[in-house]
Amino acid sequence: MKGRLRDLRGRVKAARAAISGTPGAEEVLRRDWVKAARFYASFGITETQFRQGVPASGPEDSDHESGESQTA
Repeated sequence: MKGRLRDLRGRVKAARAAISGTPGAEEVLRRDWVKAARFYASFGITETQFRQGVPASGPEDSDHESGESQTA
């Protein structure tokens, strides 16, 4: 499972690098949903993953300063 998560994070990082290295690409993604959908699909990621990153595999893996569990 960790290998797949690492692979997903790598694809998100590659997609972000592709956008940052191409002038005007971010504007195209915002303006043209078809091109945006194709771009995200080419990396096998979603727009949310691109914008927000990939979360840890679960709440037990995240770092909390208080050390408390976030489950209610």
